[in-house]
Amino acid sequence: MNVKSIVIVICVFIAFSVYSEEICIVERQPIINRIENREYPSVFGAWHHSIINYDRPNDIWEWEYTKEMFSHHDLFWGGIHRGLQWRFDTETSRIVSIGGVDYDVQVKNEIQNLNPNFLYLATLGYYGAHPELYPEDWEYWLRDADGNRIRDEGWSEYLIDYTLPGAIDHFVQRAVAIANCGVHDGIFMDWWTEEPEFDAWLADTYHSSKVDALVELAKRIRESVGDDFLIIVNTNTRKIPRSAPYVNGAFMEAIGTVNGYPLQRLMEIEDSLLWYENNLRYPQVNCLEGWGIPKEPLGSPRNQQQARAVITLGLTHSNAYISYVPGIVSPNHEHQYEIWEGHSDEHEAGVFHGHTHQKYWYDMYDIDLGKPVGEKARTYENIDGLFIREFTNGWAVYNRSGQEQTIILPDCTGVTSEISGTKHIIPDLDGEIYLKSKNSMSTDINGDGIVNVLDLVIVANGFGTTKPDINGDGIVNILDLVIVANAF
Repeated sequence: MNVKSIVIVICVFIAFSVYSEEICIVERQPIINRIENREYPSVFGAWHHSIINYDRPNDIWEWEYTKEMFSHHDLFWGGIHRGLQWRFDTETSRIVSIGGVDYDVQVKNEIQNLNPNFLYLATLGYYGAHPELYPEDWEYWLRDADGNRIRDEGWSEYLIDYTLPGAIDHFVQRAVAIANCGVHDGIFMDWWTEEPEFDAWLADTYHSSKVDALVELAKRIRESVGDDFLIIVNTNTRKIPRSAPYVNGAFMEAIGTVNGYPLQRLMEIEDSLLWYENNLRYPQVNCLEGWGIPKEPLGSPRNQQQARAVITLGLTHSNAYISYVPGIVSPNHEHQYEIWEGHSDEHEAGVFHGHTHQKYWYDMYDIDLGKPVGEKARTYENIDGLFIREFTNGWAVYNRSGQEQTIILPDCTGVTSEISGTKHIIPDLDGEIYLKSKNSMSTDINGDGIVNVLDLVIVANGFGTTKPDINGDGIVNILDLVIVANAF
């Protein structure tokens, strides 16, 4: 092929590529029913879709594998959805589809065929960006006194002065583009705090108050995208009263220690989680991420115990989505163990990577507890630090009382202990899920320790559905109501 022919082919390819781009405008499926219909425990994923203790293909982005991993999560956030790309110019931000919008909808539908309650959020990187995402002379880069861009220590991002009014306009436009592309169900925003000391960091470099800018950004995005669109922000365990009216969920990146969670830290997590449950915007999608003991495999006895404590803390104190990750923070790290077979080869090759939000799949995640019917953060028999919550299919129990505890329940089986009966022992700083026996008919529906009119109301509200089906005949009806009434 001569040079002229090659040039023609290239021009045709470029023209076809430009022509084939389609701005992604898709009607989004309703969100609330996917939140309310999920079963518990409910797992979320932050950036990393692969699961450590599952077989991994050479290419973890191979679609069949990726789709399967996504479907294990009820909620996930990452970049914009597969098959989509950003386009920016001086006036607008838009998301375009390379393969056609129908393809993008098909991709999302394939995941939801495996998990109908799946929600996908796109990360909105307002505080920093890869240096090539925007031009070097972009007016919103954060710069030092010499005019040089400022790099985030430890990562590859360059910081953005999002306190500039024009920058806020830009990120509101980006959020609207994500909302218009309805294969996304919301956005995730990192680095979120309203603490005064946050404003002191690089205070002379930013245009104005970072905290004021965050609140303004959340407010303007909410006003622009409406109610049926999720906004989750990374608070760690900080409270955000000014942002709360606009935000649906807190990403509780609950950082631990090299030896696990001390008692005081667990209590801080409980307190913040309850605050989010009581104060953030409906529908709430709080996400509790426990951090493992980093020097041990996530399947070690200590990590398994701590994972149970975190999972049951989340179940007893909230309707949150839950995850438990290695707790290995820096890309520059060493391992005390082989995270997966062959991983040491990546270190020897000098591959830049992190493990912060990768997860191990625990057996507890596969348990179908059903839906919560008991109140949040209720103590068992008023024992300080011993919490219990009833679900349609069982109970979650979390113990940080300072000692081993014995509990009495209707006939049930411990998921971890595999012990069946009515008497169960749970160690300190541990948790357990108990599944109801098929032959037991629990009439204390709300788990408040007494059968009364409140339990009747729950049964009456479930008429015609399958839960709470007291007698196990497949439907809630007058027979279930009679059983509860007779137990008064």
